[in-house]
Amino acid sequence: MRWDDLFADLDARLAHAERLEREAEVADRQARDVASVDLLGRLLATDGELSVQLPDGSWVGGLVRAAGPGWVLLAAGAPAPRQVLVPTAAVCAVRGLTRRSSPPGAVVARRTLVLALRALAGADVRVLVRTRAGDLRGRLARVGADHVDVAVPTGRGTEGVTVPYASLLSVTELG
Repeated sequence: MRWDDLFADLDARLAHAERLEREAEVADRQARDVASVDLLGRLLATDGELSVQLPDGSWVGGLVRAAGPGWVLLAAGAPAPRQVLVPTAAVCAVRGLTRRSSPPGAVVARRTLVLALRALAGADVRVLVRTRAGDLRGRLARVGADHVDVAVPTGRGTEGVTVPYASLLSVTELG
């Protein structure tokens, strides 16, 4: 009978060790899953209002209307919502972000900041361009690989002002 107890104890120890190994594997998989989630995936999964903090300390809030690699489009205000395009490189913090993630599809994965800015330039709408140094009001004229030209009205017509993406905080439609 002592051997029965000995082998029962051995079986219990092995079962316990197997359970600990499974729990460690599950924890490792969860950690790897979380580590593979990027900001774009979480932005796409957020269906409520959120706010992003910019390097100047200001906050821009709204519902996520679109997003792509390197940018998010927020819409806030009623009855006429104002849309704000924010490069994710200018985001210092986010409030209201869901814990869930939604991987971008093939189309969303190709919607870069350059393409988003080109779409705004093609729409020929008046915008407020916020930079690290100040604000510009005008229209997006040309979109380069790492900069955007803003046509700013002057007393004699317009003047082109080039803004490197590294300085860009947000682009807000003025209507």
